[in-house]
Amino acid sequence: MISKSNFRSTVLVIVLLTFFRLQGQVIDNIDWPKFLGQHDLVWEEIPMQWNEGAFTGNGQVGMMVYATMSENRIDFHMGRQDVTDHRGAPHKKTSMGVKGYNLYDFSRLDVGRMALYPVGKIISATIRQDLWNAEIRGIIYTDLGEISFRAFTPYDRMMNIIEISSTERKTNKNVDYKWEWLAGNPITPRVYAKPDHPQTLSYKPNPKPIITVENGISICTQSLLAGGDYATAWKEKKSNTSKNNSTLFVAIANEVPTANVSAKVAVNTVKDAMGLKAETIIKTHSDWWHNYYKKSFITMPDAKMESFYWIQIYKMAASSRADGPALDLMGPFYKNTGWPSLWWNLNVQLTYWPFNTSNHLDIAENFIHLIDTHFEYMVENKSGKSLGDFAWATHNYWLYYNYKGDDEAIQKKWVPKAIKILEKYKKHMIRNEKGEIELTAMGSPEYKGFKTFRNTNYNLSILRWLLNSLIDSNEKFNKNPEGIIAWKQTLNDLIDYPVDENGLMIGSNQPVDMSHRHYSHLLALYPLFQLNPDAPKDRALVEKSVIHWHKIEDGAKLVGYSFTGAASLYAALGKGNEANSIMQHFLNGKIGTALLLPNTFYMEGNGKNPVIETPLSAATSIMEFQLQSWGDKIRVFPAVPDAWKDASFQNLRAQGGFLVSAKRNDSKTEWVSIKSLSGKPCVLKVLDWTNAIQINKGKKIEIVKNSENEFRIDLKKGETILISSKNIDKAIMEPIKHLESKMNQYGVKKGMNYKEIMEYKVPEYKY
Repeated sequence: MISKSNFRSTVLVIVLLTFFRLQGQVIDNIDWPKFLGQHDLVWEEIPMQWNEGAFTGNGQVGMMVYATMSENRIDFHMGRQDVTDHRGAPHKKTSMGVKGYNLYDFSRLDVGRMALYPVGKIISATIRQDLWNAEIRGIIYTDLGEISFRAFTPYDRMMNIIEISSTERKTNKNVDYKWEWLAGNPITPRVYAKPDHPQTLSYKPNPKPIITVENGISICTQSLLAGGDYATAWKEKKSNTSKNNSTLFVAIANEVPTANVSAKVAVNTVKDAMGLKAETIIKTHSDWWHNYYKKSFITMPDAKMESFYWIQIYKMAASSRADGPALDLMGPFYKNTGWPSLWWNLNVQLTYWPFNTSNHLDIAENFIHLIDTHFEYMVENKSGKSLGDFAWATHNYWLYYNYKGDDEAIQKKWVPKAIKILEKYKKHMIRNEKGEIELTAMGSPEYKGFKTFRNTNYNLSILRWLLNSLIDSNEKFNKNPEGIIAWKQTLNDLIDYPVDENGLMIGSNQPVDMSHRHYSHLLALYPLFQLNPDAPKDRALVEKSVIHWHKIEDGAKLVGYSFTGAASLYAALGKGNEANSIMQHFLNGKIGTALLLPNTFYMEGNGKNPVIETPLSAATSIMEFQLQSWGDKIRVFPAVPDAWKDASFQNLRAQGGFLVSAKRNDSKTEWVSIKSLSGKPCVLKVLDWTNAIQINKGKKIEIVKNSENEFRIDLKKGETILISSKNIDKAIMEPIKHLESKMNQYGVKKGMNYKEIMEYKVPEYKY
């Protein structure tokens, strides 16, 4: 028999469904905790190293959790992303961007780790990384009992919090676990990666840390040779009800270049948190994350791919925040690496792509600050053979505002930068005997090291994008008429892309004649779209180029981003099956010389150097199966594999400032919803539609068929339209169901620990 309360609930659901159907609105049927729960990372084995660890972060502070079995301890390895040296700029937080200084001078520094020592011998552990609540929960099994823990990084506080409950007993008495702070050695990890380098041999270490106690709060203050200090403060709060329950508060403050302030900030952060109820901290934290996830949604039949995607969405917010530093190669999760900063020749570009379509531009604002802060230095000091690297980074800058639909910001902020970069390119231009403009020898990232080549396709594609985008923006605002004429003439005179029988070359005098991980020579199609995937000639050229790139020397030098890049290139060509096949290689870890880890981080250099951009770029590729928006068109389900009969997404962001939702059912696009955030022209392309009709009630919005499968929609700013190719009575957004056996595929599974610890040889740090 149905109870009265259940009957009322059922009636309410029916009434709401009827209302939404009458209004023609999308019905949200997503159980978020359940949906994300199937994608939690689950460890069936103890994570034995950073490469297997569980992680939490708030975009600035974070931690990686793993065991050091030789010491019978669990390490909560703390990190803060803006803790860097500043040897070339004593009055700034970092010396990145100061002429004459390099990674030995502005490297990331190791904050340290909080080590948990059980009394008993660690036997095993089970751990779950809860995506929905952004926390790690685990049980450590010892020969004396169990230690349960919950660890999280409150989004609004620069600290990590770890709750502990122990059942360990010896001779019928409870025994106490122990915490110990292990300060990180505050030197550049380049010294470990390059022990014989001249700068390693002459490197002066920073001073030893100073440990003090103030009113029961322990403090580790780390001074720097260049001045200023950063500090970690911690205190364990015992439970009132159980001696073997406690909460550890660990705050990390960095007030460099100021001295004698970080310790006070860290102490106050601990005091403030300890003065609040645990429920208050947790609610504020979880509310932020719940709202964050709900900004967009995507689902697909491939459970592993779906899990991977959502872990990257978690990783994005764990690693980047609007008021934090630009995201480097490892985020807040410090590891000794040969690459302890950010890189300009692909890494930073790929890192920020997924923030656009996933509708998380707010936490990518730090990239805009990065470009604004370093532009003058970069354009003046990096305008030689590597000019293309920084010029390419400004494409991300342009994309950020294009996804916002903010033409005024592009004209006001991007155009002046683009003109300055163009002036630098002019110094590399020469005219040949035909009167064509060629480019002098410049770099094409990582092909034969730092060798240079004439007319690199890398720089020709970036230059064409610069010119076309300058023309487009200035024509919209009726600005720079003389510049427009000159830019069009330059485009007209610019030499064609060098090609041979295998497709796009590196440069005029350099074919792609060896395996090469970087797709710098293919940028003309993706991501710059200066070659048109809709044009048969361009399609044939790029497809031939991608096939050759991956097949030469059996792909011996390919790495992870070679696969995510190829997936995006195939997706841009509308080749969903090929894109999916390449992505499966990546997800299965068949990625040449690199490693995709069980926690979805990615390593190069024999598993020692984290590079965060590659898994994040995979999230971009995955979205491009379902939504693309290049060429001023919203392309719905442009590259869905044939095997995907169903797929859906909600509030993904398209260029031009649109939020787009759509559902594919039984291999057919069932409906599409578009909201205009800026009022820019809206053109929709759906490959399996020959007509489109408005479903939602209210104002009638004009839909004009431009051509086969393409529709112009007169959508004003703030308006939303729900459309279909036929009359439908409901539009429901819900996850695709997965078999239980396909859930929670990430984390270290039984018997799957790595056989070796992938770390540089590091001497014990004594202080």
